[in-house]
Amino acid sequence: MHKALFRTLRQDLHTVLEHRRAHGMRETLKWLPTKEAPATVQFGKYVVSGLASTVVQLAIFTWLSHSYFPAHDYLDGPSLADSVKEKNAIISNLIAFPFSNLCAYLLNIWFVFTPGRHSKWFEFSLFTGISLASFGAGLLGGPFLISAGLNPWIAQFGFMITSALVNFVCRKFLVFLK
Repeated sequence: MHKALFRTLRQDLHTVLEHRRAHGMRETLKWLPTKEAPATVQFGKYVVSGLASTVVQLAIFTWLSHSYFPAHDYLDGPSLADSVKEKNAIISNLIAFPFSNLCAYLLNIWFVFTPGRHSKWFEFSLFTGISLASFGAGLLGGPFLISAGLNPWIAQFGFMITSALVNFVCRKFLVFLK
């Protein structure tokens, strides 16, 4: 598996370098953000898009879990029971999800994948369904990890990493053309 991965990386790097030789640096820099760029470049763009939607998720989660639905012990006031932190972390994530999902969808169709395998409505529904499935798995796992004594931030980051991996595979092979 490692050999195949390194071979793909080497081939994609060779493709980028060949494009630069044939078209120059300026044209290559214009080509890299397109959907015709090699798969490893596509994954890099997916990571950047994922980071942007993660910032949206975390910003809303942080705002809510520090203001309306406290989920951290270091906030002013009395120490919170784990059950309160769990419930409030779930509520904050549920509220943040639609915003980060919309951000991820828009960035994915504009920057990463080629839409058109399905109608727009079905594509967005499938995209959201896959997002909800991975989100649900993380949301259910988060309270379990917090109950086991894990810091809510570590549980949150574990949730995000798992979701990102599941989402990329499903989006690439089930939702979009490329």
